[in-house]
Amino acid sequence: MTNRKDPFVRESSVIDISNLVKWYHTHCNGDWEQKYGIKLETLDNPGWQLTVDLIHTDLQGRELTRISEGCSPDGHPRSPRWIHCGIQNNQFQGACSPSQLERLLQIFTQLLAPQDHTDSNVIE
Repeated sequence: MTNRKDPFVRESSVIDISNLVKWYHTHCNGDWEQKYGIKLETLDNPGWQLTVDLIHTDLQGRELTRISEGCSPDGHPRSPRWIHCGIQNNQFQGACSPSQLERLLQIFTQLLAPQDHTDSNVIE
């Protein structure tokens, strides 16, 4: 087994997921968490995949311009640092290289900020 070192990941990297945890907790009402939720999984290319159900939450109906960096037009990684995410069917769906997990979580948590109606669907 080869231990891959990503030069973009700090050795003592700590990722703050408190905003994601708070958002999840506020939607747990005895029903929502029985059908919906958050999934964080590993990918074999390697990478991370994050899926967050937005239905029956304050983010239902929210739009997000698809973000795709270091990926082919169909979303497959083409570089060592890649990220691909957006909202589809009332789900935030994102995938990224191992070094981009913190950024993927930040993109989701930016959706939690009050919506600015001038250009509400673009997050950088």
